[in-house]
Amino acid sequence: MRRITRWSSRKNEQGSTILEVMVALFILSTLGIGAWHAAGVSLRQSTRLRSSLMSGARTLQLDDQLRSKVGRIIPPCWAPDQLVQVGENSLKVPYLDGDADKYLSLSYDKGILRIDDGESSIPYADFDGARFAAAADGPVQFGITVQLEKSGAPLTLTARFGGAAMSTLSSR
Repeated sequence: MRRITRWSSRKNEQGSTILEVMVALFILSTLGIGAWHAAGVSLRQSTRLRSSLMSGARTLQLDDQLRSKVGRIIPPCWAPDQLVQVGENSLKVPYLDGDADKYLSLSYDKGILRIDDGESSIPYADFDGARFAAAADGPVQFGITVQLEKSGAPLTLTARFGGAAMSTLSSR
């Protein structure tokens, strides 16, 4: 009778040894750990980028609201030069919409900056500090300046009154 020979006739080539299996598992687990670490780093970077973009968007929103509200202040030509009233943690400016009885006020308390025009009050949170001042060109006040601090980084916003002459800004 004829005997059928197999293609792999040697005994040591019939299967994988335990050593080969362990080396393959080690290589596979090393690749898996590397991929897991790369995914974690990518996720952390994505979270930091998203947080930074959200903070920047909130800052732009604050700047837009501040400029919008301060732009509504139209002091008449007979208004006093010292129009802006600055307190310890607050600022108040009359002549909102040209009316001497309407005020724009800014206040800072416990990390929250609040912009109030008498109709709506808009809070902005997570600030470490805030200082208010009048933006002036010599004795003439043309707007307000808000200096904020968030996570140790300073931010200064200056907004011009709607009725202030543009010539006061051209010298800056």
